[in-house]
Amino acid sequence: MRVSGWRIPARMGRVVDNRFPLDPGRRHLNLGAIGVAPHEVLAAKADYLRQANTNPIRFHQVDTIPLVERAREVAAGFLGSADVALVHNTTMAAATVLGAVRFVKGDEIVVSNHSYPAVTIAAGARARVRQISFPVTATDDEIVEAFARGVNENTKLVIVDAISSATALVLPVRGIVEAVGPVPVLVDAAHAPGHIDQLPADTGADFWVGNFHKWAYAARTVAGLYVAPRWRDTIRPLVPSFLHQEGFPRGFDHLGTMDYSAWMALPEAMSFWHSIGGWDAVAETARLLDKGVQVVADALGVAGQVSENHAPLMRLVALPDGWVTGEGDCLRFYDALSTRYGIEAVPKWFDGRGYLRLCATPANREEDYQALAEVLAGGSPLH
Repeated sequence: MRVSGWRIPARMGRVVDNRFPLDPGRRHLNLGAIGVAPHEVLAAKADYLRQANTNPIRFHQVDTIPLVERAREVAAGFLGSADVALVHNTTMAAATVLGAVRFVKGDEIVVSNHSYPAVTIAAGARARVRQISFPVTATDDEIVEAFARGVNENTKLVIVDAISSATALVLPVRGIVEAVGPVPVLVDAAHAPGHIDQLPADTGADFWVGNFHKWAYAARTVAGLYVAPRWRDTIRPLVPSFLHQEGFPRGFDHLGTMDYSAWMALPEAMSFWHSIGGWDAVAETARLLDKGVQVVADALGVAGQVSENHAPLMRLVALPDGWVTGEGDCLRFYDALSTRYGIEAVPKWFDGRGYLRLCATPANREEDYQALAEVLAGGSPLH
């Protein structure tokens, strides 16, 4: 049976989006963590990989460069700046930026308690990390003030999230950049492309990197690194190649015999993003998540939206007190939902309490959140 491009597997009795290769036996409520690519993007990626294997010499020596350049230009066009290189993920880009900034003993890097752990770890390998804190309920002004207070004469770099991964907050990036200037700012925009309409150059940041494989339907390992013009002669990829002397951004295009098929399929991903409605589709999906969050919150007996600064397609729902008491409980909570109920939703432990982070994509329907609500209405899956 088919309904407007959707199919209902007889054994499941549920609507499944046939544009994506998702297991129809599961409720996928955390797709933003890793991303999901449609069949047509994965087919394009597979075809580029096939070409790479059927004639390896010609593909790497002749075909790869223009195909990667085409993909880079698509990324640059979407982000509104020619100063964009392709990299494999945000964490790699952060390490690249840290390698370009000159640190000496006593220098500090300011991060927040909402920062992605891998980026914080990379920062600590270069300089002393100065961590600032603010709650998930903080206002924009309070967030800006927290960053401003964290900067001192030893600050060499500030790292700020466009959307925080664990807590799903949209941070006031431009306000932070203005408040901490002239200290350079790296924006970890892992969740931004295809999710919020943020152009790197408009933020005033020195560096900005976002993954296309989380919300823009690219195959995994596609990210765009923006570098402000004043840093273009300084930044280089961590791994040099024969294009190294080309500088930024071309020096990032070919780092040896790696698999570039995900990059090459980025134009197909962006075509898909536009074909399903672009920013209108994001707004429609955000309205779906509004309903989903409220359904789950009602089942838990808690308030709906934790923060007014929530991301359009990722939200936190507070778990009742005592449902989880740390990271270990979060892992067990997730495993119970996944193994016993076929629901992919991940609890988060932040600042001494537990939350459930929910996501929405065009592959989701209201029934997905209703199924989670029915499970949680019966109490914690850990008990």
